[in-house]
Amino acid sequence: MQNRRLTRILTALALAALGTPARAQDWGAYAIAPVSAPTMVLEAVAGGTTDGTVVSINQPAGHAHQKWFVVARAGGFVALKPAHDASLALTAAQGGTRQGTLIVLEKDTGAPAQLWSLAKQPNGAYALAPQPAPGLGLDLLGGKQNPGAKVDLWKLNPNDPHLQWLIQPLAGSGTAEVKTPPPPKYVPPVIRPEEILPGRTKEFTFTQSKIFPGTVRLVTVFIPAQYDGRKPACVYVKTDGFNPREQTMLETMIATKEMPVTIGVFVRPGEVPAPMQGTLGRRNRDFEYDGVSDHHVRFLTDELLPHIAKELGLNLSTEGNDRCMAGGSSGAIAAFTAAWHRPEAFSRVYAASGSWVAFRGGHEFPTMVRKFEAKPIRAFLTTATHDMENAAGDWFLLDQEMDKALKFSGYDYQFRTIEGRHVAGYAEHWREAMAYLWQGWPERVKAGPSAPRAQEILLPGEGWQLVAEGFKSTRGPAGNARGEVFFADTTANRIHRIGLDGKVSVFVAEAGAAHCVTIGADGSLFTTSEKSGKLMRYDPAGQGTVVLEGISGHSILARPDGGLYVTTNGDKPNDPGAVWFIKDGKKTRVDNGIKFATGMAFRPDQWLLSVAEGHSKWVYSYGMNADGSLAHKERFFHLYVADWDDEAGPESVCYSREGRQFIATRSGVQISADDGPTQVILPVPDRARVIGVALGGAGQDTLFAFCGNKIWQRKVQHHASGAFTPWTKVTANKL
Repeated sequence: MQNRRLTRILTALALAALGTPARAQDWGAYAIAPVSAPTMVLEAVAGGTTDGTVVSINQPAGHAHQKWFVVARAGGFVALKPAHDASLALTAAQGGTRQGTLIVLEKDTGAPAQLWSLAKQPNGAYALAPQPAPGLGLDLLGGKQNPGAKVDLWKLNPNDPHLQWLIQPLAGSGTAEVKTPPPPKYVPPVIRPEEILPGRTKEFTFTQSKIFPGTVRLVTVFIPAQYDGRKPACVYVKTDGFNPREQTMLETMIATKEMPVTIGVFVRPGEVPAPMQGTLGRRNRDFEYDGVSDHHVRFLTDELLPHIAKELGLNLSTEGNDRCMAGGSSGAIAAFTAAWHRPEAFSRVYAASGSWVAFRGGHEFPTMVRKFEAKPIRAFLTTATHDMENAAGDWFLLDQEMDKALKFSGYDYQFRTIEGRHVAGYAEHWREAMAYLWQGWPERVKAGPSAPRAQEILLPGEGWQLVAEGFKSTRGPAGNARGEVFFADTTANRIHRIGLDGKVSVFVAEAGAAHCVTIGADGSLFTTSEKSGKLMRYDPAGQGTVVLEGISGHSILARPDGGLYVTTNGDKPNDPGAVWFIKDGKKTRVDNGIKFATGMAFRPDQWLLSVAEGHSKWVYSYGMNADGSLAHKERFFHLYVADWDDEAGPESVCYSREGRQFIATRSGVQISADDGPTQVILPVPDRARVIGVALGGAGQDTLFAFCGNKIWQRKVQHHASGAFTPWTKVTANKL
């Protein structure tokens, strides 16, 4: 699919330039010109033909070493090959993945560093990123326009013309059609029948579930002949129970070594039996399989698989990299949902005619895949040309939505459209699916690069790291001009500081039940407390003075002019929340009627204020006036709410200097566009609710997530903003 899209892009580009296809002596040859130096073209210096030939720019002269072939490769990538020697390919020198790595030519071996993704830019140019380093791009150093200028890898910053390249069909060339090869046909290895060893099965009824109380279900366990228990066996879980043909296929693929030694667990959905005869029990299949919560995967990992291991004396692997789940229809979405919530428990999925439809929120899956940071899941998906259609949706269309979403976020997956009806071809494609899913095992399944908007924020190879744990209630964080981050541990009555060395220390030991902190333009730290009703100011040594009493503040925010905003909530559960402006010892209510007013932040251009509504899916936006009053109130920022939650639970907000808003929610850190929608969601490793969010660190480019008893951090491409930063222009975010 990605390759077909590439074909369309290049074909359209050529047609736009040429009008109609012409007979081509150099069919498919292109000039590649940097946007920052459009009179130049990319070339192999001096027409070199050896490994390490330097690539640079020069005046176009029609030489073959200035012409490039764009060759489609697997996974949606392309190779860029010089016309003067098609045995070479454009690559990062020695497979390098660091900024500044020189771009050269090397013999085309299909190595990852020779595979490039093409991302079309609004101006019609392309950003070219190497497969091993999707956060870096082909860069003309400094945008220099002189022949011989250095071409290297550099961070893919949006709107940077040094990283944008015009792919121009050469005069006399045709449409340069890049044909998408069909996926290679699966050819089973040759094996003699006597080499296929029959395994054994055991069957029992499982009734002990606490996650699905009262349910009864049939479970069949397949134990291959090769299993000896000396090391953990891989696990294959199949929804909707046992089919003998899958036992035969498992035996065959274990014998051919296309699959490791794998124990099969075939489990029926649960049913709560009726207490009397002659009527229907409570059928749990839709509830267990189509629900998009983590209930079903917890049932498998916490209840059923440990029960099997104990009762049957089996040594089952608990590693997601060693476990696969498969199913059709509702059983297919159940398999993917298990991996989605617990990739550390299941990382390989075969889903045939998946029910990504509106039974219990499954239709939201394509959107979730696009917004959430990509997860380490390898999937093989199918749909049927005449698939099911009912009140919940059209399976054929929504299966294709999942295909496009997985591609958009860079997942490791295959998708097949099969002629037939619902779940057509499940058995016929089973072996192909397993061969793909287990390819390269025991190498771990890796997460893809995530969606484009996430790539603008995240750094390749930089994941969450645990800063510290063991706190009682981490809340209301804020960073200062140095990059130190302060937060309240309300229950422990302390204010802590995260130093530039990443270590946490006590800043104030008796903090008056502080609930939130903020840093003023002069470096002063302010706190507010729901319990004491005091607004406090602390100097750099941690000495405190009372600024104001009688305001039970939930959150506090310092303005650049010395004013403070405080959110409060009434004494009763449904009392409306309010926003107050504090200056010169006086408080003025500037807004009211918020369903539990929580965290606040202002945009780096210092005229828009965000206020989170904790009991909804919204963050309000206001215009800030010089006198502290607020205008133009809108329920503006729309947050993602998980299907099993009643609200997003936004609690803390911060802005980056680049103009993106980070919001702490039940689903992780949600990052919104300037015009309102959530574009990126970053869960923390243990999937905990994020209560506080802040940017800080030595380079002001570390994102901190506070989760009650734990604090996580990761390096990002964005930088801290606050009362201490100067006015900064904000530009529109891409859709």
